[in-house]
Amino acid sequence: MMDADYFQEISGWSPKEQLPAYYRAAAARARKLRAESTTPRLKEYLREVIARCERLAREIEEPS
Repeated sequence: MMDADYFQEISGWSPKEQLPAYYRAAAARARKLRAESTTPRLKEYLREVIARCERLAREIEEPS
């Protein structure tokens, strides 16, 4: 089970540190948590986490 600390770590991630699959898996886990969350603030936070993970995965996949 993940907690808020897990997602706090994302803010310091560099796209070069992980494979795209890693970020996509993190986004999938955040989507599951978002579906189960009950507060608007948490839902918004997880939406931002999902967007960041997907963006990082795309940045790694696409050449500069």
